Amino acid sequence: MISDAKLSEIVEEFSQPQEELGGKSFLANRREWFEERMQNIRPLLRKDALDTLSLEDAKRIYDEMTVGGPRLYPRTYIENGLAKIKMALHYLLYGDDPLAERFYNFAGNPEGEYRLNGVGRAFASTALHLIDPTEFAIWNGAVDSGLELLGMLPKRKRGEHIGETYVRITKVLEELQAKCGFEDLNIVDEFVELISHERIGIGIIDATSRKREIEMAVEQEEMPFSEPDDNYHLGIQYLLVKIGRMRGYDVWVAANDRGKSYRGESLSALALDELPHFAGPTILRIARSIDVIWFKKHTAQPVCFFEIEHSTAMYSGLLRLNDVKIDYPVARAIVVGPKERKKLFESQLERRTFVYSELLDVCYFLSYEDVKKLWESYETIGEILP
Repeated sequence: MISDAKLSEIVEEFSQPQEELGGKSFLANRREWFEERMQNIRPLLRKDALDTLSLEDAKRIYDEMTVGGPRLYPRTYIENGLAKIKMALHYLLYGDDPLAERFYNFAGNPEGEYRLNGVGRAFASTALHLIDPTEFAIWNGAVDSGLELLGMLPKRKRGEHIGETYVRITKVLEELQAKCGFEDLNIVDEFVELISHERIGIGIIDATSRKREIEMAVEQEEMPFSEPDDNYHLGIQYLLVKIGRMRGYDVWVAANDRGKSYRGESLSALALDELPHFAGPTILRIARSIDVIWFKKHTAQPVCFFEIEHSTAMYSGLLRLNDVKIDYPVARAIVVGPKERKKLFESQLERRTFVYSELLDVCYFLSYEDVKKLWESYETIGEILP
């Protein structure tokens, strides 16, 4: 973690007049920018205003909430329908459930009634922030990057959902606010994002060495796994198909693997005959090659995308998932591979393109052992239940 002395130096730099801003400080410039958002959008998010929200107002909220970030899914957002947009926003901002649950159900739970398609953590956290910038923090890829450079980014715990992570991130940002003496979490957000973009803190934080460490991990793709990969890949693919079916999902298997069999069972006999049309032709063409996709039963709604990376380059599977994520709001993606490749997965997932598309937020790693244990538990349940 950065020392208090170095942090004070960066705060001083943050508060100094900047020629590029016409003599204003970064702090003052952010305050002006935020006040404009407060005037334009906050009235639309008030509890009484949501009841009479128009479609045009809903579009304005989306445009303002994604300023400075990726506006990847405007059509998907609008396709939720005005009634659902109003209901979901009301739940997120004013619901009775704990904050972590509201955040998860709005921005992460693929099957939740309050899940608003086309938006993610940045939209959800910004909406909360506009309601109360003293209590709710903005959370996006730049915040993660800035906190990591400061040595303050909490690692996501195993099994932790996005709402629980948001609560932990907010606590860290509140600690940073207290250390820096900032008025509210809005100023903290600007401070951390400027660090992420290397506009302040250069020479104080050794950002270059950290970024090079990430780049080297990405560049140094390990040699292909020594054991034969055909059986490993096919065996894990088979288990993912069987687990998906036992969980009540329809399952898609990559088109080039449909002719294969394992344990005397044909993958094509276990899987869907056709890939459900959940997106446009470009995305469907990419999705046809993804190893396994689980779909909600009798629908075109994907629940989880799986790529198995035994000896092939880790980034190839991630890029395929990312190509889908750019044009379709993927709720959950999982890369499966030998446990020895987990660190490589984590380093590659920190590439800027995966942060920008927010694949970073929805993509996880499972080892072969994890999948086998899950399968064994389902086999046991199957033996017990009538």
